[in-house]
Order: sequence, then structure tokens, then C-alpha cells
Amino acid sequence: MIKKENIEKFYDYFDFVGNLLYTNYGKTYIEGINEAFSYLLDDEFEGEYSLEDVDLIYIEKDKVTDVSFQPEEVRKSVQLGLLKGYKHTFSSNALITPDTIGIFIGYLVKKLYVNKEITSLLDPLIGSGNLVYSIINYLEKDVKVYGVDEDLLKCNIARNLGDLMDVENEIFYQDTLTYFDQGFDLIVTDMPYVEDDKDYLPYQIINHHFQSLKAGGYFVGLIDNDFFEKNNSQVFREEIEKKGYIFGLIKLSETLFKNNPKSILILRRTDEVVEKRSDFLLVDLPSFNDIEGFNSTINQIDTWMLDRKDDL
Repeated sequence: MIKKENIEKFYDYFDFVGNLLYTNYGKTYIEGINEAFSYLLDDEFEGEYSLEDVDLIYIEKDKVTDVSFQPEEVRKSVQLGLLKGYKHTFSSNALITPDTIGIFIGYLVKKLYVNKEITSLLDPLIGSGNLVYSIINYLEKDVKVYGVDEDLLKCNIARNLGDLMDVENEIFYQDTLTYFDQGFDLIVTDMPYVEDDKDYLPYQIINHHFQSLKAGGYFVGLIDNDFFEKNNSQVFREEIEKKGYIFGLIKLSETLFKNNPKSILILRRTDEVVEKRSDFLLVDLPSFNDIEGFNSTINQIDTWMLDRKDDL
């Protein structure tokens, strides 16, 4: 059971460190809280600080060292810190995928993998890791996370967050289009908003990483609603059809997003054993606040999946 006091206790620790390093050393708040994570994990700092300040941090650390935090308590606490940090720098909260989306994707993944195990997961745009770790906490499975991001601080946070949650992880600081590996059970990601559709980045990312999936594996990604209206959309479809097929598209309620409404795209990798299906999961998901409509849609998805259980 998640304990609110544990979320607050962990938050108080890294919030103290973040504010201290922001005030005394000019670090951003997010850099400061990442130092708090590193110190808790390794008893080391990346920067150099006065003995007085180190002693103050040690006192705060001592308050949480012997507390047994659940993974979801850690994730929720860190998410609160990141939201505060982005507010400090006037960055958009859209940099963090909402919890409700992570939980809903976790639900979908559990349905999709009813007949097979998930031991490895790739997020090619992992950011701070909130989406992927919320999914893993929902699944309650031992899954190794592989992540890629070109922002070093976000990579460090994603790595530290995984370590704090005891989730095995490998996070790579590089351009996602230069990363390639094979044999992933699942790929999940939240695609960025891109105005220039001449060489539409989400198409490039999906085409590049889709071949990394095992046969029968799924790509589950958040996409903008105009995803299939970009230049070269037909070329993108043709490329996907060479290696798999579009399994489903779930349009999310616009109440979840202030500016850029999104949908969940599901693709499946095929081979000579795993064949393409001719039918297609197409759903409009109402607001989570519309309990009756939401539950009706969930029942629709459950029925659709159950009818095809042997083929998943």
C-alpha cells in the first residue's frame, strides 16, 4: 500500500538538497535533486560543496536511509520534484507524461502480453523515465529498462530513479537515431511535438527502432492526433507493413492535454510465425472523469482483446 507520508518524507529530503544547492551554488533545482539521488545511492556528489553544507545534507539523508520505500512512492515523489523543477525554469509540464496515461498504457500492455513475458523494454525517448517506470510499477514485473535520450541530466535522473526503485536499467546518452540494439520485448515512448513535418521525426524514430522488437512484440507510443496527416505518411505506413502492422489506435480525451491532443498508437512486429491481422482496434477514450463512459470503453477494449486472446 502506498503511504502518503513516505512520499512526503522522500520529497522533503531531495527538496532540501535541491533548494540548498540552488541557493548556495547556483545549480538548477533539478540538478540539485539529482545530486540528492546520487548521494543517497553512492555517498558521492558530482560537485564540490562546503563541509557545513555536506553535514546538513547528511542529516537530511539520515532521515530516509532506513525507510523502506516502495517503488511507486519513490516515483511519485520524484515526479513532484520534477514538476517543481520545470516550473522553476518555466518549462512545460508536458515534458512529463501524466500518471493517468502511464497507468492506462500499463493496462494495455498487460492485455497485449497476456500470453508472453516481458523481460526487456526500450524507451527511445526516455526523458526522466516517468512513463516507463509508471508502466513497470503497474505491471509489477521484473523488467530491464533500456532508455535513450540526448539530454544528459535527464539520462542521469532516469538512471538514478531506476536504481532507487531497484529496476535494472541501462540508459544511453545519445541521439536516439544513432542507437540500435535488438531483441526487445516491448517498446514504449511519448513522441515529442514536432512542427516541421518535412522529415517527420516520429516517423524516423519508429522506423529506426521498430525492427529492434522481437517477433510478436509491440510498440506502444503516444503520438499527436495529426500523426497520419504529415508528409510521407504513406511511405511510413509502407515501411511499417514490411516488418509488422498497425494493431490499434486509441484517441485520448482532449481534456488530458492543454495544447496538443494525443492518441496511443500500437504497432506489432511480425515474422513467418506471427501473422498480420486484418482487423484493427479503434477507440475514442472519453475523459477519465466521465466514469460511465470510461468504464464502457474499457469493457469494449477488454472484450476486443478477449476475443483475440489466442492471437496476442
